[in-house]
Amino acid sequence: MPEDFKERLIHYLTCTTIVAIIVGGVFFAYPTYMRTQDLRRESERLSERIEEKRREIARLTENQRRFRTDSDFVEKIARENKRVFPGELVFVFEKR
Repeated sequence: MPEDFKERLIHYLTCTTIVAIIVGGVFFAYPTYMRTQDLRRESERLSERIEEKRREIARLTENQRRFRTDSDFVEKIARENKRVFPGELVFVFEKR
């Protein structure tokens, strides 16, 4: 075999091997990359839900505190639920 042919063959095989390694790496890395992106989005959604629940807990804790200390608040909530004082006459008009 001529020396020039061997060099071209070695160069061709080297380039082919490098391209095959790169393509194989991308082929195997892409699903992992997509899974990582999905997990990152899921993590962000869960963080948002956690913050929402923290705000809800804070609101409920504030309501609990107000039930213990604010009689006007208790009366307001009771009236929203159609509760009355003993002996009180109330007319309830319901929307149709």
